[in-house]
Amino acid sequence: MKIKIYILLALALGTGLFAGCKKAVEGINADPNNPQDADAITMLTSVEVSNMVVQEGELARQASIWNGNFTGEQFQYQSINQYLMIAQNYNDPWALIYATALKNARLMKGKAYQTNNLRLVGVAQTIEANLVGTAAALWGDVPFTQASNDAFPNPVFDGQTKVYASVQTLLDSAIVNFNSSSFTAFTAQDVHFAGNMPKWIQTANTLKARYYMHVKNYPAALTAAQAGISAAANNFLAPHAATSKGTYNLYYQFMSQDRPGFMDAKGAYAISILNSTSATYRGNAKTIEKARFGYLYSSATNPNYTTTGYFYLSVSFPMASYTENLLDLAECDFRVNGFANGLNRLNTYRAYMATGGNIGSTFLTAGNYKYDPYIAADFATGGMENNQATVLTADRALLREIIEERYVTFIGQIEGFNDTRRLKKEPDVSVPIPPNSGTQTPLRMLYPQTEVDLNRSTPSPIPGLYTATPVNN
Repeated sequence: MKIKIYILLALALGTGLFAGCKKAVEGINADPNNPQDADAITMLTSVEVSNMVVQEGELARQASIWNGNFTGEQFQYQSINQYLMIAQNYNDPWALIYATALKNARLMKGKAYQTNNLRLVGVAQTIEANLVGTAAALWGDVPFTQASNDAFPNPVFDGQTKVYASVQTLLDSAIVNFNSSSFTAFTAQDVHFAGNMPKWIQTANTLKARYYMHVKNYPAALTAAQAGISAAANNFLAPHAATSKGTYNLYYQFMSQDRPGFMDAKGAYAISILNSTSATYRGNAKTIEKARFGYLYSSATNPNYTTTGYFYLSVSFPMASYTENLLDLAECDFRVNGFANGLNRLNTYRAYMATGGNIGSTFLTAGNYKYDPYIAADFATGGMENNQATVLTADRALLREIIEERYVTFIGQIEGFNDTRRLKKEPDVSVPIPPNSGTQTPLRMLYPQTEVDLNRSTPSPIPGLYTATPVNN
C-alpha cells in the first residue's frame, strides 16, 4: 500500500521534522482533481497513521525512559534521561496531536457524518478518543472542546477529569455507530482492521477500560474490559512491514537508522527484574522469564531490535491489546470483587502466556518460559509471591504481582508511564522505579513553548515536571 508507506515515512522520522510530516500527509490526503480536499474514506489511512505515530513515537520513547524501560544516552536523549526538559521539547509532539492528528480526525468525522457513513464516524471517534485520552494522561488539563478549531485561536484548557468524561462519551457513541447499518465500506483504507466492526467495538471497550482506570473508576473499567479485546488476533496494532523504511517499526527506525546510540537500556530497571542473572529477578518456581527477556532485550544493555526482537522493523506495535485487557480484568476484578476473582483473572493471563502469549516464537524453546498458575498460598506470608523484603497481606501481595505484570507487559508503551503515576499513592504495590536523577521521577509532560507563547488560555502558573496531574494528585 503506497499510501501507507509514504505517510509512515513522512510521519515517523522523529522529532524536528513536523513541518515536513505535515506537508507529506497533506499531499497524500489530496484528491488528484482537488488537491485542497478529500473525502472521509480517502482521509482514513493518514488519520490512522497520525495516531500511530503519536502512540509509538517520541512520546512513547520518552515515557519509557522515565519509566525505567530504556536509558537516554546522547544529545537530547541524555537530557530526557536526566529530566532536563524545557517547554520547547514538546512543540512537535503537541503539534502532531493537535494540528495534524486530531484536526484531521475531526474533519474526517464531519465528512463521514455528511455522507451518513456512521461506521466511519465510529472509527474517527475512537481515534479522537485515543488521541485526547493520551494528551490528557500526559499533560493533565488540555484543550478539547475548542481544540483544533480555527474559530478558537486561544482554545480553553478543559479540566482533565472533564476531558476523560468526554472521551468516554466519544467511545460510547463510537460503539453505537459501529453497530449501524448505515455505511460505505472502507476495507482497503482501514490499516488496523480492514473495516471489521467487532474488532473496532472490542478496541473501543478496551480503551474505555484504560481511561476509566486512569481516573480510578475500577467498577466501570471492569465492565468495559469484559467487552474488550478478547483474543490476540483482535489487537489494536500499528502495523509494520519490511517493505521499505516508511513501513518500519518506529523504535527500530529510531534506534537502528535515524538516531543510533541515542537510546539503549543500560541500567534500566525493567532489565533488573527480567534478567535471571539479576538479584532482583522476578522469576520463581512457577515463572521463567528468559524468553520474554530475550524478546524485549538483546542483552543487559540494549532493546532487542534484531531480526527476531520485539522492536524489529517488521514487528507491529500494540496500541491496545489482549494482554492489556486481561490485566485490566485482573486488577479491576480484584479491586471490585476481591482476592479470589483477582487470582482467577491473573491465572487466565498466565495461561495465555504459558502458550507463548505475546512473546516472539523464536524465543519459545523448552525451559525458557513458564507461567504456571498461582494458588492462594503463594501470596500468604512467606509464599513465593510474598517473601520479598516488604511482606504484605495476601491481598496486597496479589495486587503487587498484577501491577508488576502490567509493568513488564507495557515496556515501550505510554501506558506503563500512566500506570506508574496512577499508583504513586500505593507504594506498597507500585513498581519501585528508581529515579535516573535526583529523588523523584517526572509526573507529567510540559506544556509546549508554542502554546505558552501563543495561547492566552494556557494554565498559569504553568505546572512543572513534578506536579501531578489532577487525577493523580
